[in-house]
Amino acid sequence: MSVIAEKPWDYCIESRGDEVKAIILNGSSAMYITEVSLSEEEIRLLRQDKDNADRIIERIKKDRSRAPAR
Repeated sequence: MSVIAEKPWDYCIESRGDEVKAIILNGSSAMYITEVSLSEEEIRLLRQDKDNADRIIERIKKDRSRAPAR
């Protein structure tokens, strides 16, 4: 596992082998965690520029159809 991008108390994007996952913390206590796999397009955007991480995370938060990776 290696951390690709992170924003403390908000999210962490990790690479686990061939899979890239976003771990999103909801709430200041980080009690609720959402873990989803990134799409190929999101991985491509992230590789282009790590500053795209915030935009990717916001898109995931708004997309209610994204199923948790767990």
